[in-house]
Amino acid sequence: MIYALIALIIAGVVIALLAIIVYIVIRRNSRLERERKLDVYAIESELAGKEALKAENGKLQAECKRLSDYSVELLNARVQFEHEALRLQQELHYAIKERNELEARNTALSRTLEAQPTMPAKRVRKNTAQTTGDAS
Repeated sequence: MIYALIALIIAGVVIALLAIIVYIVIRRNSRLERERKLDVYAIESELAGKEALKAENGKLQAECKRLSDYSVELLNARVQFEHEALRLQQELHYAIKERNELEARNTALSRTLEAQPTMPAKRVRKNTAQTTGDAS
């Protein structure tokens, strides 16, 4: 009987040790499960943040494209404006040159007219028929 009692005590001690081991394993497993859940939550939040960043990146790229297109339009408008300004400058230069030529011609004509008398001198012609008729 003593052996049975010793066997029961040993069995109880083994069961108690097994219970303690199970308790420790369950607590550790519970802690690992919480950590895993926190890791999963962190990963999900990082993915959500990544998706938000992707969406913002898309918006920024669209804005960049729009600004780039606008910049190209402004550059084209500036080139057209400069081309038009150059054309107008050339026309102005041509008009000034033509005005200077006309002014030079006007000055030359004015000097020529000043040098010439305004009316030719009138000559009185003697009527030869009258003088021949008186002699007869």
